[in-house]
Amino acid sequence: MGRRIGRRDLLKIGAASAVAAALGGCEFPRPWVTLEPHVRPPEEQTAGVATWYASTCRQCPAGCGIIVRTLNGRAVKIEGNPQHPLNEGKLCPRGQAGLQELYNPDRLQAPVRQAVRGSRQYTAITWDDAVAALRSGLAAAGPRTAVWADFAVSGHLLDLFSRLSAALGAPPPLVFDLYTALSGYAALTAADQALFGRAALPTYGVEEADVVLSFAADFLGTWLSTTHYGVAFGSFRQRPLAERGYLAQFEPRSNLAGAKADLWLRLQPGTEALVAQAIARLIADGGAGPADRVARAQLWAPNVDPAAVAVQSGVPLEDLRRLAGTFVTAARPLALPGGAVTGHGNAVEQVAAVQVLNIIAGVTGFGLSPAPPLADLVQPMAAPYGEVLRLVERMRAGDVGALLVWGTANPVYALPPSLSFVDALQQVPLVVSFRPIVDETAVWADLLLPDRTYLESWGYQVVAPSFGEPLVNSQQPVVQPLYDTRATGDLLLEAAQGISAAAAALPCANELAVLRERIAALPPGTFGGVGADVQWARFLQHGFWQSAAGPAALTPPAAGLQPVLVPAPSFQGDAGEFPFFLYIYMPVLLSDGRGADKPWLVGSPDPMTTIMWQTCAEIETNTAIKLGVTYGDIVRITSPYGEVEAPVYVLNSLRPDTIAIPTGLGHSALGRFASREAEGPNPMVLIGPQADASGTSLAWANVRVRVTRTGRSVALAKFENTRGSYGGFINQSFPDQYL
Repeated sequence: MGRRIGRRDLLKIGAASAVAAALGGCEFPRPWVTLEPHVRPPEEQTAGVATWYASTCRQCPAGCGIIVRTLNGRAVKIEGNPQHPLNEGKLCPRGQAGLQELYNPDRLQAPVRQAVRGSRQYTAITWDDAVAALRSGLAAAGPRTAVWADFAVSGHLLDLFSRLSAALGAPPPLVFDLYTALSGYAALTAADQALFGRAALPTYGVEEADVVLSFAADFLGTWLSTTHYGVAFGSFRQRPLAERGYLAQFEPRSNLAGAKADLWLRLQPGTEALVAQAIARLIADGGAGPADRVARAQLWAPNVDPAAVAVQSGVPLEDLRRLAGTFVTAARPLALPGGAVTGHGNAVEQVAAVQVLNIIAGVTGFGLSPAPPLADLVQPMAAPYGEVLRLVERMRAGDVGALLVWGTANPVYALPPSLSFVDALQQVPLVVSFRPIVDETAVWADLLLPDRTYLESWGYQVVAPSFGEPLVNSQQPVVQPLYDTRATGDLLLEAAQGISAAAAALPCANELAVLRERIAALPPGTFGGVGADVQWARFLQHGFWQSAAGPAALTPPAAGLQPVLVPAPSFQGDAGEFPFFLYIYMPVLLSDGRGADKPWLVGSPDPMTTIMWQTCAEIETNTAIKLGVTYGDIVRITSPYGEVEAPVYVLNSLRPDTIAIPTGLGHSALGRFASREAEGPNPMVLIGPQADASGTSLAWANVRVRVTRTGRSVALAKFENTRGSYGGFINQSFPDQYL
């Protein structure tokens, strides 16, 4: 007798049939990675039983702890590590999408050589040939070797790169990527060095604060340690009503923090530091609040005219007065200097102007990331942009014999085309890329030696910013390598053995031996443990090591270190020819573009606009009316350095004199999901090559643009229809067809 089909079974069959019918009309690119179980599962796993591994997320520099679920030898899910003190079990969408880096169908599966740069015609080679070519190139370059890495590089690998460079007599590795550049890592570190005598990233106890003044800090999106600040913001808000934290956000375009703020102040771009100084001046002159804070304000506040700043910034003077009083009388106030603060003027002075508010408050809830617990533990430091300019000049002059590019640094995409980095790259005899997928920089490389992804690799990370005790993350392979790839650390060790100048500097058998040696030297920490083997086992088991000692208290700096008066902002481009301010920002899903190869992120609705698969030029409603454009109309945006075309997205949470464009898309490489013409432009095309006055940061936030219509339009890939989302907010003079 046949099996009876019940209602539940019928629904299942119907759903499966609908999916099959929908997929039947789709053409998927081949080949996909087939997630088949191993014929012989790894010895530590049981077939059909899930195994979890603790490791570290490398989708941004923050270093959240993760646990990875594996089944039958395949990684199937990533979650936050509930034991990890940084993210406390939470994980952002970028961390969740890490599986799509591991299983990306466009990953390089073996080493290749490119005979003609830019041709994208690759020839497979053996790893023996790859090591020989790398060794030969390094020996020929010698002291003319240069290494470029991103901030997410493992400490042990940066250590090996540094040792190799020193042995060859070459400069130390340069750590620079677009994520840390737009977040202002170098300027934040330099400002803390000037104010507090230690070059370290700042930390902010948002969870304990009762008042936060955020100066363009997208701390709920892509600034410093997003997931940690998301958890902290939950504590900031989830108090009894009378104790609920108060957030004021100063920014020309509302980001996620602005959307959550109690007060969003739509100031003119470039005036963030001026507003911070005006608030300090009002505290000093008002006399209200604790006597010690008023005294520090009178010592540190520069002599500015708050009324003039109010006119220049567009922030009403009464709001400045009210916020000054709220800040000085709060129990635990904080001020956050965001990335846009570092994109113009003198970046170090701009950050210091905001940090002065924390000094006035008595550094309550403000601190510096602790130093590594051991001198031998290497921690990356973001290079000042001036060092990037010097390296490019050396390349252009033929003074670089070999350039090794590791990770998601991708300077061809990240640097403004006006710097002519590709032309400088042509003067380098050997360019080597270690990225597992071909990005814009790898297109111009001679050798592509794919590293393993972070889910297949060993490593450690001294977490920065680290909120409290020193924290060292562990990174371990959660699956066997999918392809014939090699760890970059092992490649360097093998190549060095054939170079007389470098062999003695890199004597280890493999990178795992280097890593175990470093971890064995750590003190017991919070998990205890005696002996190298126990220390190593607990390091992998928990996913991190944390010092048992408490954090050192930070004392306010002495008098006489106060920053100079921040001048009024100046902009690149004449206001008559370029009437709009350009505002570039990193979206929460794609950040600086490293997420563009993951369809989970590209195809997810942006939380502020619900746009997917596209980069739009965001224009304020009444400005759109004056320009005669609406949703989907393609406009040409021109700066003194270049021009791009993008569809319009009408946005109310934006200043009328500002055009906002997100980063992340506009790729010409990085696989099939990123290099799609319909996605939109890379806004770095509009930026000039100049550094700020201090030489610390790229001057990316002080550019003017103009907007012209092209007469063309496209449909927007949007989660919601424009009428239902924004019809009630659009000015009545806006024609119906524009809705």
